[in-house]
Parts: sequence; C-alpha cells; structure tokens
Amino acid sequence: MFFACQVWEISSGEMLLSILFDVGILSVTFDPCEYFLFCGGSDGNIFQTSLCSMGLSRDKTFQSDSDGSQVFKGHRNLVTCLSVSMDGTILLSGSNDETVRMWDIQSKQCIWTINHRGPVTNAAIIPAPANMFVSDSHPAVPLARFSRHLNPSEQGEVTGTGSLCLRLGANTQEPEATYLEKADELYSLMCAVTDKSVFGDGENTKVRVSELEEEVRTLKKINKDLYEFSTQLLTKPN
Repeated sequence: MFFACQVWEISSGEMLLSILFDVGILSVTFDPCEYFLFCGGSDGNIFQTSLCSMGLSRDKTFQSDSDGSQVFKGHRNLVTCLSVSMDGTILLSGSNDETVRMWDIQSKQCIWTINHRGPVTNAAIIPAPANMFVSDSHPAVPLARFSRHLNPSEQGEVTGTGSLCLRLGANTQEPEATYLEKADELYSLMCAVTDKSVFGDGENTKVRVSELEEEVRTLKKINKDLYEFSTQLLTKPN
C-alpha cells in the first residue's frame, strides 16, 4: 500500500509533485479544471489538495487546513473510488463500508448516502443521456437482469419475461445504422411530408399546381409594375 500520491508529466515522464500521507492511498481523481487533487485513504478519509498553492517544492507532506488542504470525513473503511462532477461541485466516493457518498466540495458536507449489500469497488459520475427525461424514449437494446448461472432454468431460477438477453460473441446482431444514414433517412422523410403537404395527393395535385402557377404570374406582374414605376421615378427630370 502506497502512502504517497505522485503527479507525472506523460510526455516527458518527469515527476511534477509528490504528496506524502500518513495513511495508505487507494484512489485518486482530479476535478475537471485540475485545480484540486482528491485522494481516498485507507482510514476512510478523503484528502483534498490544492495544486495551485504548492509553490516550487515537488515533495510535500499533507497537512489539513494548510494551503487549501481539506479532509472529507464520513466513511468507516477503505475509500476505493472517487469521481468529480463536470461542474466541479460534487464529489462521489465509494468505500468498503458498503456505502456510496455524494459530497458538496465547497462545504465538505455529505449530501447523500447510498447503502449497498457489499463493498463498493467502482463508482463514477457520467453525463445524463439526452433522451433520459423523454417519456417516449426506449433503449435500443433492452437487457435482461443479470443471472447467477448460464442456464437459469436448470438452476431453479425464474427468468423474466418481455426482455432480451444480449450475448456478445459469435452471434452478433445486424449493424446499427450510422448517424449519417439516420440523418439521410430523416431528411427523406421530411421531404416526403413537405411534398405531400404542398402538392397533395392524386387529383388535388393538378389543382394545386395551377394555383401556384397563377400566383407566380401575379408576382411577376407586380414585379414588372414596380420596376417600371421605379424607372420612371428615377428618369423623371427635376
């Protein structure tokens, strides 16, 4: 178990910063702007370190309430995973104490706790899908609940109905249309609807075309009259 957290530059392989803690560190994450570093400790605490107030020294020892360093307290066991929201205001943490906690970074207060039946090994904050709040939206591939056995019926488990079990392997489904193909299909549908609303169906087409031709002739006459009036006005002697 490591008691130090180190920040490296990927391109050069140079170590930029090393922070020493008095407990083992099991998880780390940055905020989106990379102003703060969050480290999950083996004692259940989460350590926040400011990366903008470290000065020129590469080796630091973590001290609470020093240079923007803070501690989130609430977990009772190892902090195994950390994640920060895109706006940098919420910190998500998972622990071996069978809980997931959401923290307000500014106040360091726990605002939500989710209890589980076992240790939490991974948790992350992800952006909500665009169609998440659309009631008519349905997932492209509805998945069944995960089963404990390969053949649930043989193990006495009851399988759900109205769901599709997706298995990745030799049996693959037909490739889904690309975004460009979907856009072309939508454009064709829009054109068809527009043509139908403009020209109509069957016998109404000729009537509609005649009306449009008459309207074009009227507009041409108005345009010609306007042109002649403008010409006379410009060429009229003062």
